[in-house]
Amino acid sequence: MQPLSAPELLAVWEENWRQSSLRQGLALLAAAHPEESFETLAQMPMGRYNAALLTLHAWHFGPALTAVTDCPSCGEMVEVTLDAPGLCAQAAELAPAWLEIAYAERALRFRLPSPADLAAAGEAATIEAARQILAQRCVEGAAPPAALLPEIAAAMERADPLAVVELGGACPHCDQAWAAFLDVAAFLWREVQGWAQRTLQEVHLLARAYGWREDEILALSPSRRRTYLQMITG
Repeated sequence: MQPLSAPELLAVWEENWRQSSLRQGLALLAAAHPEESFETLAQMPMGRYNAALLTLHAWHFGPALTAVTDCPSCGEMVEVTLDAPGLCAQAAELAPAWLEIAYAERALRFRLPSPADLAAAGEAATIEAARQILAQRCVEGAAPPAALLPEIAAAMERADPLAVVELGGACPHCDQAWAAFLDVAAFLWREVQGWAQRTLQEVHLLARAYGWREDEILALSPSRRRTYLQMITG
């Protein structure tokens, strides 16, 4: 995986801003993995997918992620800061291709969910239907009984702990414990969206002031662009 240049990051943003967060995350990873096909990346375990996106965040926006949510008790805003490299250390890089649990005197085999699996489950009308789709896609052979789904989900979580990023703590306003889940792709895309809007504003101002082309402006380092902008604005 490699960092993206400013033109590459703008191109991904322009082509995918209307897509789902899963698709946006895959588009970013496809640009950062030019040697891999989109389909191959869509089949990676969710923990590796999240770890790759966190690595991109660290490269482009720094290692700290500041997430904001509302306390479910008092409704006040709660802020938590996460460390991207620390989270990446939880990724199951060498997770087995197949996991097993005992069922009806045999071993029930299943694999870890991928972005493609979650995208398919996301089209379901209900949560229960989504769980069934995941089971059908990830479990070898016939779909397991619904009673086994919690045990399968627990085994998946143990094997791939970064597949779901959970936030939590005590509210600083009311001291109530709270928990929430972080959509890593959506979080990173918001950063990309803000960066793209700021960068295009810089291009507009510098092009108007100096007559430079967009590619010439984007070729400048961020610090040089800021310096020129300071000279324009005084």
